Amino acid sequence: MNFNDSKIFLEKGYIVFKIEEKDNLEIIKNTVRDSIDVEDLALAHKRIKNNEINPRRIDAFKNLNKINNWENVYYSLSSKYLENLLGPDIAIQSKLNLSIQMPYDKSSILDLHTDSLSGQSVFEIVSWTPLTDSYHSNSMFIFSPEMSKEILNDMPNFHKSGMKELFEKYKKEAEFIEVKYGEGLIFSPTLFHGNVLNETNKTRISINCRFKNIFSHEAKLGERRLGSFYRILKISEVTKLGLSYRDDLIDFL
Repeated sequence: MNFNDSKIFLEKGYIVFKIEEKDNLEIIKNTVRDSIDVEDLALAHKRIKNNEINPRRIDAFKNLNKINNWENVYYSLSSKYLENLLGPDIAIQSKLNLSIQMPYDKSSILDLHTDSLSGQSVFEIVSWTPLTDSYHSNSMFIFSPEMSKEILNDMPNFHKSGMKELFEKYKKEAEFIEVKYGEGLIFSPTLFHGNVLNETNKTRISINCRFKNIFSHEAKLGERRLGSFYRILKISEVTKLGLSYRDDLIDFL
């Protein structure tokens, strides 16, 4: 990750990048392919009915999280970017998530939201990796940091009408991110995002997972904490030495 990448992330709140370890990306893709029994993931809708997709998605979710050393397999896809943005002491979400959005499947729509409003740390990063080419309405939309702040300030005015109406007001400002297979997306949980009805002729399948620095602030209450929602992925030598000096910090690990 270079200076320009860092600048783009600060300006946009997200960055699209080339996957670093393509062999590990293939491991993930093949696991999903075998789990849902579909050779071409982008054409999954031709083999699976809408009411059949959730059981297969659950099977794929379970198998993804059974991959040997899955934490480092997924981390390797974007390790340079994650370490540059978060530092050397990194925690990873305790499970990989899987999303399958087939054409015209209303059940796969994820309405406008931000992760930070759902209790996630504002200091984390969401790593989103498509296993198919993602574009137009089969991808996800993101609002800029400035627009996200404006939407956040406007939310109280939509307390009764809801998030769908809020999205309708601002949808012209939404950016649908094009991310090809072999690329990944990293974005801030403070950005409003979501998806709409997939009106393309291709299924989109993607993985998402969250990373944060182990020393970043987190809520004192609730589940979204280190040791429950997150687990330690890697720590620096300085941190190892510091933890060995303080007996009362042993439980931190």
